[in-house]
Amino acid sequence: MTEGTRCTGMSTTAFFAGLVAGIGTGLLLAPQSGARTRRQLHSLAKDLQEESNYMLGDAKTSLGKVFGQGKESCGVNDREIAT
Repeated sequence: MTEGTRCTGMSTTAFFAGLVAGIGTGLLLAPQSGARTRRQLHSLAKDLQEESNYMLGDAKTSLGKVFGQGKESCGVNDREIAT
């Protein structure tokens, strides 16, 4: 694992930890009706799901490019891999 990859992973982990801490603090310090809180949490969950799907799509595209470059550098084509 390279230093840049490790740093990116730590930054992502720190971001999500901060996000969870912020949500918890917001729920504790800004009391409102349960129905409203549930609607907000549902909306947040949908937003996070959409964002994670977008990020997953980007990761798949990036991996496809990396595998393609690896195949080119090794001189391997798809037919050789299948057999």
